[in-house]
Amino acid sequence: MKKILLIGLTFVMVLSMLAACSNTDKTAKDTASPTIAPTVAPASTVAPATAEPTAEPTATPVKEEVINLKYVIPGAPSLEDEAVMKVVNEKLLADGVNVHVEKTRIDYGVWEQKLNLMLSTGEDFDMFHVMNDWISLSNYIGRGAVKDIAAEVEKYGPNLKTAIPESVWSGVQRDGKTYAVPAYWYESSFEGSFTANKILLKQAGVQEVPKTQQEMLDAMEKVMATQKGANKPYLPIIGGLRDASEVLHRAYDSYPFAVKDKVAFIGQDGKVKNWADSPEFKQDAAFFRTAYQKKLTNPDILVMKNDQFTAFWTFAFGSPGSKDALVKFFPDLKDEDITVQRLNPEKPNYRMLNAKNVNAVAANSKHPEAAVKFLNWLYTNKDNYDLFMYGIEGKTYKKVGDNGIEYIMNDQNQTLYTQEEWMVGNLNYIRTDAKDLTANKAMYVSDANAQTFYTASFFFDSSAVKAEMANVQAVYTSDIMPIYDGVTDYDKGIKGALAKLKTAGIDKVIAEYQKQLDVYAASLKK
Repeated sequence: MKKILLIGLTFVMVLSMLAACSNTDKTAKDTASPTIAPTVAPASTVAPATAEPTAEPTATPVKEEVINLKYVIPGAPSLEDEAVMKVVNEKLLADGVNVHVEKTRIDYGVWEQKLNLMLSTGEDFDMFHVMNDWISLSNYIGRGAVKDIAAEVEKYGPNLKTAIPESVWSGVQRDGKTYAVPAYWYESSFEGSFTANKILLKQAGVQEVPKTQQEMLDAMEKVMATQKGANKPYLPIIGGLRDASEVLHRAYDSYPFAVKDKVAFIGQDGKVKNWADSPEFKQDAAFFRTAYQKKLTNPDILVMKNDQFTAFWTFAFGSPGSKDALVKFFPDLKDEDITVQRLNPEKPNYRMLNAKNVNAVAANSKHPEAAVKFLNWLYTNKDNYDLFMYGIEGKTYKKVGDNGIEYIMNDQNQTLYTQEEWMVGNLNYIRTDAKDLTANKAMYVSDANAQTFYTASFFFDSSAVKAEMANVQAVYTSDIMPIYDGVTDYDKGIKGALAKLKTAGIDKVIAEYQKQLDVYAASLKK
């Protein structure tokens, strides 16, 4: 019996194994079949037959924060400044630049004091304009007031590199650092020229434009003698600490030479001297002393500001400025009445400074990249440049040809909007007023024959002599400039002034200047 049961159990197990093998083969075939039915979802989640497959959810792109760029510049705002800047900021965003530009203007009369206060107190702003012929970039570097933006220019400034020549960039770069973005707005060899008003000269019987310092003094004296009204055609020279008058330097045997930071004389031999203790300073002072004594310069020359001058002058050191300003005094003005000249014209023209006007990022700026992004956008194309520099086409200006412009005026004959070219202009995009004087347009013409003085790209880092430099410049303002401008007699004032400079630390400043210049000169020979 047990044997029968055992045989029966064995038979059942064999059948079970055969059945299992049969089911396994069927499952394998069904799985491989392309006609296998899909798994049916619960009724509540079944999609219509025509529906597209449901995509995986994607993250919403993070929108870049718009950075407010506070740009501090001298002068008064234009009448349509607010309206233009609204459009500028809209276009910046439309072009994908996450920057909102806010211009802050400071009156010329308090520019230096107000800006210094903002820098010293760490006021929240980002970019400011530097006029190297007023307060130099090296001054701000020495005070730790500007930020190195080399990394930002490399990352965000491709258009800056193409719109601004390397020679101009060299005026703001040292040891791998970039301290500002230079404005490539004019031919720098134009410095050293002066503008003559032939209307006043002819009225005084002067037929030829002067070619020497003495001829210039004689001509001004003759013109002044013909002016009986209260308004006098003074030589327009600003007061305070300012650059040496390069116009006069062409007369000297030592020309060319450079005067840096208002205190350092650098000759062709590479030697640095105290500017106030040089023969050239004495010669300049003699010119201005004669002019002051003969009442050819304003009696208040030591405190005169840019915005106090009118266009009523016989000679202006530099460009003539606005034609409209001249027309107010000379209604019948013709283009040929105003001419650009140079003393001792037989001598070559030199570029003494590669970067006269620059825009620096304040040391306390939290977003230095914003300044670079904005300037890079500005120099991207002519449309951007036109908008920021000239305003809204048809409302504040009209295009005249490819590179001309006609400003739209209000009923008081005031320009509705303009952004000064010398602050942030670029020769690749500048438009010249169709009615502008040829003498003014001369600034924008490249001088193929001009030579570049070897210190044109050199700038001094006063960090090592910060205190001494500040003291020296204070003495220059209080004691040296009155001598230079002719208010104080040279022979009576120079000895005491030089003694004060020595006490202030001029020797240490000049020694540091020489040290840095030697390194710079050596780098040029590599």
